[in-house]
Parts: sequence; structure tokens; C-alpha cells
Amino acid sequence: MSPQPRTSRTIALSIGSFALVAALVAGAFSLQLIPTRAPDLTSTPQAGEAPALVFAEFGQTADRLYVARAETPGERTLIDTIDHAEGWGLNPAVGMSGSLIAYTVLPPDSAPRRDALAELWLLDIDTRNRTRLASDADLLVAPLFTRGGGELVYRSTGAGSEQALVRVDLATRARATVYEEQTAFGIFPIGFDASNLLLFARLSANGTDVYRVTGKGAASLVFHASDNLARDWRISPDGRALSYLAPEVLAERVVHRAQVVPLQGRLEPAAFAAGSLPMEQYGPVWAADGSSLTVGQEAFPGEGAPAAVLTRAGQAAELAAPERGFDVPLQWSADGAYLAVRAFDGVNSHDPGLESLTVVTRDGRRIPVPASAELIFIGWIGRA
Repeated sequence: MSPQPRTSRTIALSIGSFALVAALVAGAFSLQLIPTRAPDLTSTPQAGEAPALVFAEFGQTADRLYVARAETPGERTLIDTIDHAEGWGLNPAVGMSGSLIAYTVLPPDSAPRRDALAELWLLDIDTRNRTRLASDADLLVAPLFTRGGGELVYRSTGAGSEQALVRVDLATRARATVYEEQTAFGIFPIGFDASNLLLFARLSANGTDVYRVTGKGAASLVFHASDNLARDWRISPDGRALSYLAPEVLAERVVHRAQVVPLQGRLEPAAFAAGSLPMEQYGPVWAADGSSLTVGQEAFPGEGAPAAVLTRAGQAAELAAPERGFDVPLQWSADGAYLAVRAFDGVNSHDPGLESLTVVTRDGRRIPVPASAELIFIGWIGRA
């Protein structure tokens, strides 16, 4: 879930979508290593075990971080409790680097506003060590791990609408600004291509453009993504393609639909034929091996809409559908057997209904994650 005052039931259906919208209207380094209690469970799955789901349960002043096996998400181990400003939760990076997670959060003593300066933290779920990397981060923009996982990139906003993309070396904690500009709209880190060069989205009155950082302070245009607000960026595991959602007008309403653009080489015309899916789409997310793209799709009233798995050859298969509602794919486990989704019991983004976190399996099962409060998906751990 994109971060927001979690006392509100406003639904931002897609990863990063709330952050992009907020940037349109929103106009000191510190290091601290905090040892926490010794683990009471080996959190990294062993050979033959199902991958483990890492997630947080929102609390009004603190989020509780858990790990649980994919097959038994009700049997969970508490990893840590993360204090935060009242009404605001942590905003994690999409995915993990080994046992490391990264997140931005408003500290408890900060003003509970979306434009307040947030802290950037790194947490090792195996050792329970937490490291504060920065205190000038934007809460609503999730940090990114580099392809090798040894660095992070986050966004910082200074005075006069100056926005900067900052790279942090996790071994040395050294920081360096890789790109910055004055903007009334926003720049948003997307991910890293096959050459480990940072891509970012730039919003303007002309819509959304994708840029590549080519050197310190220099960037080049890769392509124009949309005349409007594009979102939900995911780079393929090999760094050679980029998927995202772009708005279109269909049946007299605006819906978001999946797009796939090559970053290197070319895609076959039939590849990932998301255009064959009806109406509004959600996600999309890549399989861990990059062989397929999984896209959610809107439902009809009283029915359940399955997420579709699209291959590079243009083939499509459907996963197990909810009894009613639709799924927003989040991430596949490394072994390709489990997909974390945000399940909604409504019809589409205009009428989403109630939300839950669910694991969908390749063999046709749906495993709900029990919760007494809103759950925040963080990632998977486990061997491929």
C-alpha cells in the first residue's frame, strides 16, 4: 500500500500511484546502528521449504514487521516494531536484497504530514539490526535497491521545489546526489537497467517521460511514456524491458492499462499481449526469471477476475480468481510458485471495496494472510 494517513480508507490501487499524485500538489545525514533482540526463528527458508513472506501490520503509532511461510501465513514471527508519526506507516522498497529491507518512515516526533522529512532505514531481518541511512528522504517515494543490492537510491526534496535522487553505498554509508532539478511536478526513481544505470520518471505539463541517468548530474530522454500520469513502473529482471500503467479513455471512462517498452533490443509484436485483456488493468509484475508478466484485471459485479500471466510469445494463462473482486499483483517469489497480491472485493479502482493481502499459487490455490489491521507487503525471501 502506498503510504498515506492510514486512518483513511482512501485506496491507491497501484504501487507508487499515491506518491505520484501527491507530488503534483506537494511542493542532514545521520547514521545509527541499533542492535535488537536475537532471532527466535531462522527467517531465511531452508532447502525444501516454501519461500517466506515479509510484511508489516499497520498500527496507529507503530508498525509490526513479520515473516511467515507462504503456505502458513497465519503462523508468523515478529521481527521488529517500527515506531512512526501518528497515522503514518512505513513505505518499503519493492522487494528485498537478500535479508535486507529498506523503507522510509516519519519518526514519532515529526509532524504527521506527507511533506515532512522522513528517515531512510535499512533492516536485516536475519540479525534484526536496523541502520538509519538518512533523515532527508521523501516519505511518499519508496527507495530502490540497485541491481546488485549493494546500494540504495532515494528521493529528497529541498527548498524551492528542488528534488534530488541520492545514491547510498550500503557498505560505507557514503551518499552522492546522482541527479537533481527544480520542478513543480516531480521526478521519481524507477529502477536500474541492464547496465545498472538509474531510470527515473519525470512529470510535467506534457505528461510523463522516462529518463536515464548517464553521468553525475546528467540524464537523457529514453521515451515519452504518456501524455498523462503513468505509474506502476517495473523493470524486467534482465534490465532490458520496462512495464508500467498508462491511462486511456475506454467506454467513456479513464482506465489504466499495461504497457511494455524495450530498454535494449526489441520486443516481438506478440510479446506480453496485455491489449487483449479487457478494460482496466493492475500491476503489472514480472516473473523472477523474466519469462512472463502478470497483470490484474477488473471484475464484473458479483464475479471474480483472475490475474493473467502473459508470456513473451504472446500466450496468456489465468491464475486462481477470487470469489468476487480483483487482484493487484505485487511480486512473485523467487521460485515462481507464489504470487503476493492485494485482493479487493469490489469491481475496479472506482469501486474497490475492501482490501486484503493474499498469496496466489501456481497450482490454483489462494491463501489469505490473516490480519486484524491493514497489511503492508514488503517482499519474499527464499531460494530460487
